[in-house]
Amino acid sequence: MGVLSTFLVSWLGKEAMAGVGLADSFNMVIISFFAAIDLGTTVVVAFSLGKLNRERAQAAARQSLVLMTIFAVLLAIGIEFYGEWIIDLIAGSAEPQVKALAQTYLNITAWSYPAAAIALIGCGALRGAGNTKIPMLINGGMNILNIIISTVLIYGCFSWKGMGFVGAGLGLTIARYIGAIAVIYVLAIGFNPRLKITLKSYFSKLNTNILMEVLGIGVPASIESVLFNGGKLLTQVFVAGMGTDVIAGNFIAFSIASMINLPGNSLGSASTIIVGTRLGKGQLGQPERQLRHIFWLSTIGLCALAALTVPFAGILASFYTRDADVIHVVKVLIWLNALFMPFWAASWVLPAGLKGARDARFTMWVSLLGMWGCRIVAGYGLGVVLGFGVVGIWLGMFLDWIVRGIFFYRRMTSGRWLWKYAPQQASPAQDLALSKK
Repeated sequence: MGVLSTFLVSWLGKEAMAGVGLADSFNMVIISFFAAIDLGTTVVVAFSLGKLNRERAQAAARQSLVLMTIFAVLLAIGIEFYGEWIIDLIAGSAEPQVKALAQTYLNITAWSYPAAAIALIGCGALRGAGNTKIPMLINGGMNILNIIISTVLIYGCFSWKGMGFVGAGLGLTIARYIGAIAVIYVLAIGFNPRLKITLKSYFSKLNTNILMEVLGIGVPASIESVLFNGGKLLTQVFVAGMGTDVIAGNFIAFSIASMINLPGNSLGSASTIIVGTRLGKGQLGQPERQLRHIFWLSTIGLCALAALTVPFAGILASFYTRDADVIHVVKVLIWLNALFMPFWAASWVLPAGLKGARDARFTMWVSLLGMWGCRIVAGYGLGVVLGFGVVGIWLGMFLDWIVRGIFFYRRMTSGRWLWKYAPQQASPAQDLALSKK
């Protein structure tokens, strides 16, 4: 939804786009944490329902929702007090107007964290239960509402002139709360009978065993996501010192690239559910075969989409801005993105499938190696030290994709991620005991 916010404020000027982009760099760190817990919930729900344990699946979803909502409220309160310090840290030497806009946007959108946590985890639980249509409709509805509400609040309607920049953050926050209410309602009425969670049940006692199972997957994934997105945040600090044109162009290019990657992200989520469900049913031969199919489907599909953006990069950029300098930055970055797209699926879709097999620690260490060993070091060296600017920063990102992709592809083909699920061979004593029966 932050991608849409960048687009919606684009006609307010490049300073507004830069402000939203800087604030959303921090927001993405927080959302990635919720998404990691969402992943743990999805895996446990899929695995439990694969074993026909409906009560355990419901408890995992319910407890994740309660815990993360409380955490999100505390986080929003903290940002209310320390938002200015956070923006000073992220924005670095950005222009004062850009920093002021970024702080305004961050303070407003921080109060959407509880709703984002509910929507992410609730939709993840529904996907884990095999219901992908409702999460798709809810997420699509939130994005449509974000566009409608934010546009009205920013630019006004009829004789009302609107709220300007503030309307972007407020519209996103309202849309997320509507989505969160929809998730709670769908779970409460038992739209999916296997995952009915009544309002009263949220106040029941927590089952620490189930919660630890969710966190056992979610925490390593969250450490990975937070440190990984923290690294991305650090690269934005590098970019923040390169001027408003570059900041705006960088975030527009990320916005376009994010839309290109949407099918890949969906296939990654599907791979998590498929792998978890197959292993829950004890079908050990299926996960690798299906993960390979998803990997190649996403690679071919995304490369085709990225290739289509090459001749239209300037047109896509013009939807956001008329500034020639910003458009030039966007075109160069979109061309580079298309060139390196063949490596994207290996670095993003494969780890999602591996996490479905609870191989979260391996993906965590590899992701941290790629981020801090490649993206940060190479990005700083090429972009700042050697003076390649934002192009050098993106080349460091592509090197990260390549390194992670190699590790994850080898992990998939080695079969090591499935060893813990291999049938245990009976001991000689057990064989003897069975022969006497």
